[in-house]
Amino acid sequence: MFDSKYLESGEFYQRRYKNFSTLIIIPLFILLIAVILFGMFATREITTKATGQIVPAQVLSIIQSTSNNAIDENKLSENKVINKGELLVSFKHDDEQLSTQVLTQQINNVTERLQSLATYKMSIDSGSSQFSGQDKFGYDSLFNDYIAQSSALNDDFAQQTSDKVTANQQADHQIDVLKQNQTKNNDKLQQYQDLRNAIDHDSSVKHNTYQSLYDSYIAQQKAATTPAEKEQIKQAAAANVQQQIDQLSNGNDTYDTQIAGIGKSGPLSKSSTLDKVADLKNQQLASVQKEINTDQENLDELKAKQQSANNSYQDTVIKSPEAGVVHLETDKSNTKYYPKGTTVAQIYPKLSDKTKLEVIYYVPASNIVGLKINQKIRFTANQNVTQPMVLDGTVKEIGTAPIASKEGAFYKCVAALTVSRSQRDNMKYGINGRVTVIKGKKTWAQYYKDKVMGDRND
Repeated sequence: MFDSKYLESGEFYQRRYKNFSTLIIIPLFILLIAVILFGMFATREITTKATGQIVPAQVLSIIQSTSNNAIDENKLSENKVINKGELLVSFKHDDEQLSTQVLTQQINNVTERLQSLATYKMSIDSGSSQFSGQDKFGYDSLFNDYIAQSSALNDDFAQQTSDKVTANQQADHQIDVLKQNQTKNNDKLQQYQDLRNAIDHDSSVKHNTYQSLYDSYIAQQKAATTPAEKEQIKQAAAANVQQQIDQLSNGNDTYDTQIAGIGKSGPLSKSSTLDKVADLKNQQLASVQKEINTDQENLDELKAKQQSANNSYQDTVIKSPEAGVVHLETDKSNTKYYPKGTTVAQIYPKLSDKTKLEVIYYVPASNIVGLKINQKIRFTANQNVTQPMVLDGTVKEIGTAPIASKEGAFYKCVAALTVSRSQRDNMKYGINGRVTVIKGKKTWAQYYKDKVMGDRND
């Protein structure tokens, strides 16, 4: 049995300590203590949020437009798997094709011309035609003209030699005639000298051509009656004969002068003709070599133009340099022109367990303070599912200067992602999402203190 006095005491204390005020104040005090302790010791993350996109850590290739021509066929599409050498874009190339054909025809023409010139040069060097038939450029005719000119020089020398022989023969004939006449004149002179000698010495003359003159002189001597008359006849006969002797002697001198005046040319030298032929050959070779040099320069220039035209023709087709996945810079599927040099797309590596992924995001310049390399990030994909994909990562790159845009200034940042095997099945390039950069931690008390002081935490 309980003592009644104890029951009264318990009721007293129960009424004293279990009133409404006690039941409210004590829990609130305990809660305040708990909140203070939580604020002093519990921490929260200090973050910066941005929007990012998943990209590969390494871009295999950048596809740029190679022509300003209109697009003929465009096979680019986002996330399309392509093989190496696969056609991506083709441009209209009618002008390039026509230019290549014209240049090829010109090169073939100049090449054939150079071959004909080489044959022409060999023909001049050898002195005989090396052409197998009629040359389309007419160099076989030019060689025949050269041979004709060379032959003309040799024929001219032969004609000069023939004329010289004829002239010398005529001179010899004239000399022979003069000498014959001089011999006859000498015979007459000898006859008159014999006749004069007979008159001077009163001797007889026999077998003399002019015996009749001597006989007439003897007859006159016999008819003379006085010595003086005989002497006069003798002097007259001697003077008459001497006059003939003097005339004949003068005739001999005339013959000697005429014979001496008939000249004969010496032997002709062919060296002059050979020099002329050599000069003609050298002139022809120099002319041919000049044409060869000019055509070779033209050929080199045409080949350079052809190479440029071929490059332009090849530039009208863009093929994939690597096997991978296409990522378009912007949606330009209906674009008719890609200005040359414009970046059209990028080739990403095919997704596999070994593919390293990154997220590119842009942080406003006002939130860049406190961002550091190696800070942790969380990427939450924008997916219409109950449990969106969340990836962890580490900051690996922060832009050194802001990028200006209509929305303001932003710093480009890159973070490396850690992707599990289960997450890779749902992974695609270009997935957008929210990036949360964890800059550090603060106690809740410090957080609200900074909040009150106006310091932005995220």
